[in-house]
Amino acid sequence: MTREPDLRELVGEDLAPEDEVRLGRVHDLLVASGPPPELPPSLQNAPVPGEEPVARVIGLPQRHRGRVLTLALGFAAVTLVVGYLFGAARTGGFNTDFSVQMNATAAAPQASAVVNVGQLDDGGNWPLKVQVTGLRQLPKGGYYELSLTHNGKPTASCGTFRVHSGTTEVRLNAPYDFRHYDGWVVTAHLVGHHETPPLLQVGRV
Repeated sequence: MTREPDLRELVGEDLAPEDEVRLGRVHDLLVASGPPPELPPSLQNAPVPGEEPVARVIGLPQRHRGRVLTLALGFAAVTLVVGYLFGAARTGGFNTDFSVQMNATAAAPQASAVVNVGQLDDGGNWPLKVQVTGLRQLPKGGYYELSLTHNGKPTASCGTFRVHSGTTEVRLNAPYDFRHYDGWVVTAHLVGHHETPPLLQVGRV
């Protein structure tokens, strides 16, 4: 049986009375608490550098893999769309060479339009950006047509379009030599009816 050590054997004989009383209380508490528990085997041997156990990678449960994959694909799709729109915004501009203001006629007194003519391309095409306001929305099957005129009559079509409320902007094309024409005109085409009189016109190209 192991003998409990005496306090004076541990700290010596030269203690002040008040220190001896204070340390005596601490000594009695330590003796009453008993010896500390032994270390488990896993802590008795310190790890050797380079011989640590290899960490095990735990994968996501099967039910979460589909969700993570969906999120990743969604993020990739959003990135692709944003990149496309950003590139289109930088390269899809319209360079106007000159503009023509069209005048309303008695058939559409509240209408107005501007024909913005872009730069001639290598194939001889003039891109057009037309902004139209005040034309009524036509019934199903009806459409408007922008044409070049010769002797004041519609001769060469530059394309057809429909309108919505407010200002409508459409992209058309004029693959013609403007020197052969003397103006522009907008007419309407309705199902079962002949071409309407000019709604918008201008007497020069």
